Amino acid sequence: MIRSSRIPALLAVVFTAGLLGACAATTPQPRPQPSAASSPQLVDLSVNYHDPHAVCAAFAVAAHRVDTAVDRDRADAYRRAAMYLDARLAAAAVNQDSARQTPQWQELVHHRAYTDVQLGPYAGDALPPDTAEQRHVGALVTVQPIGRDGWRGTLERHTVVCGLRPSTVGWRISEYEIG
Repeated sequence: MIRSSRIPALLAVVFTAGLLGACAATTPQPRPQPSAASSPQLVDLSVNYHDPHAVCAAFAVAAHRVDTAVDRDRADAYRRAAMYLDARLAAAAVNQDSARQTPQWQELVHHRAYTDVQLGPYAGDALPPDTAEQRHVGALVTVQPIGRDGWRGTLERHTVVCGLRPSTVGWRISEYEIG
């Protein structure tokens, strides 16, 4: 049996727990993605590899999406993005040494941050003409670092230009430029 003198204290605890739960529920959280180094994935089943635009868009997002809860550094994003690259570039991405710990990465780590990445249409310089052997596709990504402590980093916009070549399993990126 609960004494009546303890009821206000119990109500305060329940109210505080409910309030903290509601605050946590409204804070957007990314879906944790395991590091590619720990679980390499060969293809993204949600991407149509027969569409060069879809492959470039998926790469652009993957290359910019990081989460300090699961990533050791920005190189992990490129390891995950390797599934959109041809064999030569994928091997280089997967086998690269971890990136240098930059002040920007340290700031993300300090805030336990992840990046929210939005994809938009390419509006940069004219792309080279397509041929039967190669397509050129561009995308615009908007990257917003978000800290789990409420911090928001500087909004960044990057253009991504992909040169893609056909393979036996669809289009793969054979060259890219991020600006």
